[in-house]
Amino acid sequence: MLKRLQEKLGPGLLYAALAVGVSHLVSSPVAGATYGLIMISYAVLVCLVKYPTFLFGATYAAATGDTLVEGYKRMGKWVVVLFFLMQLFEYTFAISGVTVTTAAIMRSVLGLETGIQLELGLVFVCMTILALGRYSVLEDTTRVLVVLFTVGTVIAAVFAIFGIDTGGTSLSADLTFDTPTILFLIAVAGWMPTGTAGSVGLSLWVKAKSIRLQRPVTIKEATFDFHVGYATAIFLAICFVTLGTLVMYINGVAVESGGAAFADQLISLFTSTIGEWIYPVIALSAITVMFSTLLTLVDLLPRSSAAALVEIFSVSEEEKSARFSVLYLSFIVVELFLVMGVLFVLLDDFGTFIAWVTSMGFVVAPVFSYLNHKAMFGPDVAEKDHPNKVIRYWSIGTIIILTLVALMFVYMNWLA
Repeated sequence: MLKRLQEKLGPGLLYAALAVGVSHLVSSPVAGATYGLIMISYAVLVCLVKYPTFLFGATYAAATGDTLVEGYKRMGKWVVVLFFLMQLFEYTFAISGVTVTTAAIMRSVLGLETGIQLELGLVFVCMTILALGRYSVLEDTTRVLVVLFTVGTVIAAVFAIFGIDTGGTSLSADLTFDTPTILFLIAVAGWMPTGTAGSVGLSLWVKAKSIRLQRPVTIKEATFDFHVGYATAIFLAICFVTLGTLVMYINGVAVESGGAAFADQLISLFTSTIGEWIYPVIALSAITVMFSTLLTLVDLLPRSSAAALVEIFSVSEEEKSARFSVLYLSFIVVELFLVMGVLFVLLDDFGTFIAWVTSMGFVVAPVFSYLNHKAMFGPDVAEKDHPNKVIRYWSIGTIIILTLVALMFVYMNWLA
């Protein structure tokens, strides 16, 4: 039974680990603290809008045996070059943002007073794990972390729901769609449940899973695995918005903007409203949430970069595996220097940094949605494996919505 579950679950859980990070532990509680339970509907809506884009990451790889990067190559080499640049940009800033958040929580929980050495140490630890173990260690480690942070989050949410007296206070605010509110909503949506570049990561992980199993992953298996991961991400987003509402919104608590200050504030509010006994639960949950996200992101940058460069330089099928391994290890080193550069420049303003990084996730979202739609409904996928008409039109709707929101964000930030 356990072995069968291990075979069925892999990339989907990696996706859950990737998704449940800054968007859940920071953005979701802040959303709940600012606007209350109304943000649950918003978080679920955003996840539903992005659903086809992520689904295609898993199903394309299962249907064709190729990754989305290989699918992009068939649209033209320039598409792969564009993907390479976008993912390098998005993942570098994403890793930096997650590293800052993880380090802030660890400083709060462990009482550390280190400088930037902690951020760099966390990235280095993740890189070492991946350089030594690659996909198999990533999958096995993440499976444990996902279970730990899911259990911890659910325990905290249950005790908050049944243990906190709201005193009849309204649990939702009225949304006024002024410029600051719209920009806040876009920032929350940018990484809810995660950036759309993660869809390509899903396809890479599905292919890596098939290599580990030494057989193709079927569409049924890939879809089941994906839905488990996606449902987990949505459920935990609901939990974190609820926690933000119950421990911050009803008490009128102003959200701290600094990384360490926010971590201290969040954890202290849990202990003061629920009890000191909840501290180890929420602390373990917070650390495992963020470390699992960091680990998956640190894998995705070199994995996506290597996959793209192999296609850009048209490496033969016989040499592709060996070249990919060399490039993967090389980009682990490149990744360290890229993240170091971002951390040294942008570490001082945590709140602005996280808002900017998550908003950038929405700017590139329509590009990935369009490319994934074109790949999934292209000639590489057999007609029998095409998604049904509902998913097809859903995907078209996703592209339109994400494009309009991205244009709105660009206009409000730089053109207005």
